[in-house]
Amino acid sequence: MRNAFLVLLLAFAFPLHAADALSEAGSARGKVTLKWLGITGWEIRTGETIILIDPFLTRKDRSKDADWKTDEDAVLKVITGADFIFAGHSHHDHIGDVPFIAKRFRSKIIGSGTTAKRALAAGVDKSQMIVIRGGEKLDFKHFSVEVIESRHGLSRGRAPRTQNGGGGEFLYYFTFGQRRVLHQSTANFIEEKLAGVRPDLALLAVGHEGYDLERVLKKLQPKAVILQHFDQWRSPFSEGIPAKNMRRARRFARDITAVDDQIEVIIPDFLTTYPLD
Repeated sequence: MRNAFLVLLLAFAFPLHAADALSEAGSARGKVTLKWLGITGWEIRTGETIILIDPFLTRKDRSKDADWKTDEDAVLKVITGADFIFAGHSHHDHIGDVPFIAKRFRSKIIGSGTTAKRALAAGVDKSQMIVIRGGEKLDFKHFSVEVIESRHGLSRGRAPRTQNGGGGEFLYYFTFGQRRVLHQSTANFIEEKLAGVRPDLALLAVGHEGYDLERVLKKLQPKAVILQHFDQWRSPFSEGIPAKNMRRARRFARDITAVDDQIEVIIPDFLTTYPLD
C-alpha cells in the first residue's frame, strides 16, 4: 500500500500514468524511471540508456582505516548495466563502487578530478572519464545535463568541507524531454549558482544546515521532492532504515511543506522505482 501511495503522489505531481506505469515505464521507449539505490544513489532509465548517480551498493560494516573492497555480488544483484555514471562528489559512500561498475559495463564516468584519479588508479580506462569543474552543459542522445558547482554539507557546526586533489561537489540538472530533474549529492547549495534552475523533481539530501531552505525552495520551485541521504550507508538493505533516520527524513519533509505545501514530498523505499512520465 505504501509504495502504491507514493506512486500516486508522483502521478499527482507530474502527472504520471498511475500504477501501470510503474511496471511498464522502464521498457517503453521515451519513458523515464528512477530507482533509489540508497544514500544519494539512483538508477535512471530513459529510452535504452541507463544512467547511474552515486551508485553505492557495498553496504556493510567496515573500519574507517580498512582498504575499500567492492562487494561485487551485492552490486550485480542490483546493477545490470550502466552507460553513464555521475559522481556528485568523491567520498567513498558515493564513488566506492564506481570503478567496478565502470569496468564491468564500460560506462562513462562524469565527475571531479579526484573521482577521475581514483577511477584511473582502480584500472578504469582514461577514455571512459569526463572530468568536470562546474558550469559544463553536456548533451547526450536521450538527455542533457548541466553541471552546477556546489559545496559539501556542514559537519558538527564546522565550515563546509571541500574535496581535495582537483575535486569538488556538484549538482546535476538533467533534462529528459520536457522534464527536468535536479540531483543534490550533499546537503548544501551555493545559492547564487541556482539562477534559472527550475526542476520538476528535486532529489534532495536530507538536512539544510548550510543554506536557507526557504530561499532555495522559492528559487527552485520544484513540483515534487524525493528525499535521500538519510539512511545508514553501512547497513545492508535487509536491515531497513532505523527509526531515528526516518524521523530525520520526516522532519525535513515537514520543513519543506512548511515553506510550500504545494510541493509533494516523498520519502522513498530502497530499490523502489518511480516513473517520471
